[in-house]
Amino acid sequence: DVKDANMQSLMTALLKDTNLDFEISNRQIVLLPKKSSGSKTAKRHISGVVKDEKGETVIGASVVVEGTTTGTATDIDGRYALDVPVGAKLKITYVGYRPFSVEIKDQTTVDVTLEEDNKVLSEVVVTALGIKREKKMLGYAVQELKSEDLNKTGDPSVTSALQGKVAGLQMNTSSTGLNGSTKITIRGNSSLSDNNQPLWVVDGVPFSDMNNSTASEYGGFDRGGASVDINPDDIESISVLKGPNAAALYGSRAGNGVILITTKRGTKSAGWGVSYSGSCTWTQVAETLDMQDVYGQGEGGVADVSKSGSWGSLLDGHEFIAWNGEIRNYKKYGDPLKDYFRTGFSQNHNVSFGTVTEKSNYRASFGYVKSSGVFHQEQLQKYNADLKAGTDFNKYLSMDSKISLSRTKADNRPYFGKYGEIAQLLMIPNNVSLDDLKHYRTETSEHVNWFGPSNTDLNPYYINNQRDNYDDRWRAFGYYNLKLNFTSWLHFSGKYMFDYYRTQLFDSDRTDYTKEVLADEMNLRENNFFEQNVELMLTGSNKVGDRVQLGYSLGANFMDMRSEGLLGTARNMRKKDDWVLNSALGFNASEQAFERKRVNSLFATFQFAWDDYLSVDLTARNDWSSTLPSDNRSYFYPSVNVSYVISDFVRKMDASLPSWLNFAKFSHE
Repeated sequence: DVKDANMQSLMTALLKDTNLDFEISNRQIVLLPKKSSGSKTAKRHISGVVKDEKGETVIGASVVVEGTTTGTATDIDGRYALDVPVGAKLKITYVGYRPFSVEIKDQTTVDVTLEEDNKVLSEVVVTALGIKREKKMLGYAVQELKSEDLNKTGDPSVTSALQGKVAGLQMNTSSTGLNGSTKITIRGNSSLSDNNQPLWVVDGVPFSDMNNSTASEYGGFDRGGASVDINPDDIESISVLKGPNAAALYGSRAGNGVILITTKRGTKSAGWGVSYSGSCTWTQVAETLDMQDVYGQGEGGVADVSKSGSWGSLLDGHEFIAWNGEIRNYKKYGDPLKDYFRTGFSQNHNVSFGTVTEKSNYRASFGYVKSSGVFHQEQLQKYNADLKAGTDFNKYLSMDSKISLSRTKADNRPYFGKYGEIAQLLMIPNNVSLDDLKHYRTETSEHVNWFGPSNTDLNPYYINNQRDNYDDRWRAFGYYNLKLNFTSWLHFSGKYMFDYYRTQLFDSDRTDYTKEVLADEMNLRENNFFEQNVELMLTGSNKVGDRVQLGYSLGANFMDMRSEGLLGTARNMRKKDDWVLNSALGFNASEQAFERKRVNSLFATFQFAWDDYLSVDLTARNDWSSTLPSDNRSYFYPSVNVSYVISDFVRKMDASLPSWLNFAKFSHE
């Protein structure tokens, strides 16, 4: 009955069970969508900052209201702000970190610290130019190792930390003492005559390894590789870029692949965090060759101390006059290949200091290694100091830098080749005792061996004591980087990088294997190397719609490399064992070499990703080298690679994979 009802009551009754409401204004009835009773207080304005565990802001993190399309992304300062219904859940996600969810009640500020997700991080790798990419979306082979995955051997060389850890990476390590050279190849040799080793890049700095070794089949010393200048304790991660496409952006010297090393930075702590690590290692010869132990010194089954070979009579223990005139039993005296060597010992100490503030991070570290090798008199000492720092001046400008200093000094490395200690140990007959050979020279410094003067069968103790040597390398490398953030998706950086080292090499020779030593000789060499690079790069990334992700960069690099070497040779020192070039009485000689190379480069990259299962990467680099003829100095490096994650595509089509298959991918480079 609406006979006596007013218009207000009438409209209320008519719209009671509908989603409509009304307003009466100026004698007009306006129908409106019905509002919820709590609409005026249903939403809250939420803001906050997203950081990682190190206290650094996370740029571009996704912040969404669960179950809706409402969301935003963190800005350059890691900040976000949006309206969220009370009772809804806010979800924050970022690649490589665990998702974070929080229910909105009466709070207005939600600051978030994202935790690393190790499972996800295993799929995010550092690629060329330090760009982080999802591993599954790459069309070329990359393998990354975190610091905790590296071998902990106490060895001062980072190559030992990589041993057996990277598929397709072959390592042949010299057995000639402390810090022997390691030849590294990725996917085998690419050249029969040229260098087949990959390029080392540390925090974006190309790391030169000028080979100073003189070792060959006929002698010389293995001076070790430059990788020992890197402190393994400072390493955060190592990425191995396999193949030319993966490394195309680094130019021709990266044709055999690249080993990218990222070092640690400051970590979040109350005040300054301090850490120490140390180790002690003892080393012994584990395996030797199996040698015949039936016959003694002589030939044709007859014991003869004037012969060098080991084909005399049977070692039955009968008495005979030994090579030194003493009566001995004709039997086997130990195993020279084991008994000659001593137990090596190494101590390794590292201490670091670091902190992270709201806008800055700092880390300083110091390392010390002292080693005694298995060869007599062999010693190695290594010192490292590293400083890495970064700061955000404001939301547009930031800076980070690094400087690393090292010194590596080795004394009395073993002599190499068929005239070296190891080769000569193989020549010692079974009935000769090493204890007798320790008297390796006469009062007039004549060579003493087991059968008489010889240029081919040598006393290893004579070799060890009559050839002194050392090498001493000082190194400094680092970078200064300025980054300008135009927006959250477009950045410009300018980076200056340098690598300098000075190596001094010394060796002396006081040997004459057939007569009294009447002359001595010394060689003193000094090598200086300096490389500097200036790199300018514009980098951007955009998401187009819900499925397309674009990434791109354009850059230039200017490289200037200089090296010089000086060699001095002198003979007949006025005072024996006083190895000074200008104190020589005899022949003096010197050599000097100088080399300079400059390369100017332009490079560009473009990445297209579709729905997280299909990606296409394009890169291009052009170099202009000063060492080529002026009319033909340019050379071009393009690369294309495609990745298609079949398993992800199948899942997005709401299809299922067989129970035995969880990942399938096609890639081509």
